[in-house]
Amino acid sequence: MTAPQQIRVRFAPSPTGYLHIGSARTALFNWLYARRMGGAFILRIEDTDAVRSTETSYEAILDALQWLGLDWDEGPLIGGPYGPYVQSARQVLYHNEVQKLIERGKAYRCFCTPGELQEMRSDATERGLPPRYDGRCRNLPGDEVERRVMQKAANVIRFRMPAGKTRVYDLIRGAIPFDNVELDDFVLIKSDGKPTYNFAAVVDDAKMKITHVIRGDDHLSNTPKQVMIYKALDYPLPKFAHLPMILGSDKTRLSKRHGAASVQEFRRIGYLRDGLVNYLALLGWAFDDKTEFFTRENLIKKFSLKRVGKNPAAFDPDKLNHIDGEHFKKLSLMEKVVLVFDRLQEHDVFPSDFNVSEWSIAELNDRERASVIERKETNNSHYRDELPRLAIIIKVMGNRLKNLKDAPNMLAYYFKDEYPVDHRAYEEHLSNANTAEHLKALAGELWELETFDRSTIEKVARGLAEKRGISAAAIIHPCRVALTGKSVSPDIFSVIHLLGKEKTVQRLGAAVDHIVGLPKK
Repeated sequence: MTAPQQIRVRFAPSPTGYLHIGSARTALFNWLYARRMGGAFILRIEDTDAVRSTETSYEAILDALQWLGLDWDEGPLIGGPYGPYVQSARQVLYHNEVQKLIERGKAYRCFCTPGELQEMRSDATERGLPPRYDGRCRNLPGDEVERRVMQKAANVIRFRMPAGKTRVYDLIRGAIPFDNVELDDFVLIKSDGKPTYNFAAVVDDAKMKITHVIRGDDHLSNTPKQVMIYKALDYPLPKFAHLPMILGSDKTRLSKRHGAASVQEFRRIGYLRDGLVNYLALLGWAFDDKTEFFTRENLIKKFSLKRVGKNPAAFDPDKLNHIDGEHFKKLSLMEKVVLVFDRLQEHDVFPSDFNVSEWSIAELNDRERASVIERKETNNSHYRDELPRLAIIIKVMGNRLKNLKDAPNMLAYYFKDEYPVDHRAYEEHLSNANTAEHLKALAGELWELETFDRSTIEKVARGLAEKRGISAAAIIHPCRVALTGKSVSPDIFSVIHLLGKEKTVQRLGAAVDHIVGLPKK
């Protein structure tokens, strides 16, 4: 019995820019299918566009795929049995294959000048026909072709499109017929000797034994041309699956005008890679009509091309934020601490002159405390000083900190004196002379404390409200705005504890000065 053929899929980006989120979705679907089917995921770089291809873009694509966790089984950096995996290094192969087509009468040299080609297009347009090549070099005598080649006349090599129809079977869209009369004799090799996309992709896919071509539906119009090349070269035909396009909010193809459009941008903004991968999987695919949260392992187990839809997928930032938040919520405390610390450092939230105290880690459970102590012993001194405090801050924040990307804005007031403030909260809570007196009294009592822990701070604040004959809220709400710049925060007594005595008293004093300095009503 013959062993079943191994599933082999490929992702073949052009290094002409950063990895677009739509291309990342295509890479993900290929990767998931390979992992689900026990197959191989091949990365190939299609750099035949010498003008736009750059080394920077090449490196950016590899970096983005590595960050997403889409490891490849063959390709750049690791090699494989069918390399090289960069098209510019495979030129001899393309010329050998196109020579076979010429010898079989399936392709021919065309010597038409750019001016003649433009004239053909204009003439066709005037007659209400699609602009196309009119085939005038199709039947040039062999000796004439040879003479012009000897004279080094500029030429391209065109495919000789046969009459009839080409039927493409797509795993997502079913059977799609194409009339060959609509397909002109397209170019295989350009005048500079470089292969066109359609020709190089077919040769590479065949030589790399690709069994399934999974790509965006913008390539659907290329498929009949490629099928004809497969047949002309007696290559086995792979199975095709064309993924639905991704649309922005205005129902046009997702691009930079809709906001972040590349993997690098989403990474810079602060999305988790597993959150982004989860969301990308839902753009055109669904396991059922209710499940949205998937771990990477679950995606591999449940992914199927049968559940990929035909209709365009709408990119929804709110849904991305929700799914990213669900992944952030599932992280352990120390996983959050490490990610948040790096995020805060990237945004310069840790000023070197900010007074950092040694914080008790008594509020952490045994496992969390052990993890903090371990990391304190293995990281740089600034990391060691901040880790226990940051761990408590994140624990106190709870689910208020929904996404990693929000950490700099939401946590800045713990670490620096310049942080986002809600001016409406100032107007509502820091505009009354009586409030200034309450805050001044609170600052005084807090300053006198010898034990500065959460429970003692709460007793002082509530006791002060009782002594003054006011509600605790009359002190707590203004205090919250004075310390955080917001009308909403975690437990204010924990905030005071984490800010420390000196910083709390300083900010309460600044709030008093703010109220006193307001114009009298």
